[in-house]
Amino acid sequence: MKSHSMSFLAIGVILLIVGIIFLRKSIKEEDKEGVVGVSALIVAAVIMILFFGLFYTFTIF
Repeated sequence: MKSHSMSFLAIGVILLIVGIIFLRKSIKEEDKEGVVGVSALIVAAVIMILFFGLFYTFTIF
């Protein structure tokens, strides 16, 4: 069971890193639609890390 929760945590961290990279690129290019889309990706990554990664890991041993 723990391996599944760690995979969600890993996917969340990867999405967060990719989102930050693309956010910096969108800000440099002054792409407002890109900033909105990437911000949504970052929020989704944080939610995935919190709910699926940490919460699941600490509640099910």
